[in-house]
Amino acid sequence: MKPLGMVLSTTLCVILLSACGSGDSSASLPPEVDLSVRVEPQLLAVGTAELIITLQDAQGSPIDGAVIQVHGNMDHAGMAPVERESRESLNGVYRIPFEWTMGGGWIVTIIATLPDGGKVSRDFPFTVEAISSESIIKRSTVTAAPMNSGLNIAYSTEPASALVGDGMVTVTLTSPDGTPITDASVNLTGDMTHAGMMPISAEGKHVGGGQYQIPLRWTMAGAWQVTITVTRPDGTQVKRTFDQEVVMP
Repeated sequence: MKPLGMVLSTTLCVILLSACGSGDSSASLPPEVDLSVRVEPQLLAVGTAELIITLQDAQGSPIDGAVIQVHGNMDHAGMAPVERESRESLNGVYRIPFEWTMGGGWIVTIIATLPDGGKVSRDFPFTVEAISSESIIKRSTVTAAPMNSGLNIAYSTEPASALVGDGMVTVTLTSPDGTPITDASVNLTGDMTHAGMMPISAEGKHVGGGQYQIPLRWTMAGAWQVTITVTRPDGTQVKRTFDQEVVMP
């Protein structure tokens, strides 16, 4: 039989430890915090960018003095993560330089260590285009400037998002005043932006209104450079190169 003093002492110790533990746990819980992020430029493409992170409390007041850690990783294995950290803010806004190192799906985890020691963590998914923001085609139709050639060349794909397999490119030719050009010959050559792939070539057929349809087959997903060569009846040639992203169906 244990002495009564020892039992009371053990019980008191357990009570004290429980009280201390519960006090530490509640103190580490952060207050309600709104953490949001936007990216500049809004066009998500391989290259440099800036994450603009906003911290606010439940009343909408800005939270300054936090430490922001950013962990960017692709949603598949094999890529080194991109890590960033910042302590500088203005009215609860933290601007952090970032870099999308490869096209595809990304998960960006943002961890904010608040001035009171609490932490808030959020995951944000992003889809990044595989070519640079300076060259990416965001629309299905792009018009090249005349460049003193007396010719406008508009390029479009069907479907609007070029898919691996059979596809169609439509080239529309107009003069600077908008008059359709119907008597030219149009040829296309396409090559991927990295070595190792055979280029493709195809010839356009005029279908009316200055539109030339070019059936072709995209052989691989990725970044392509498509060159359109227009030959006028007098033998003069005009060339334009368009960047095209091809994706898996």
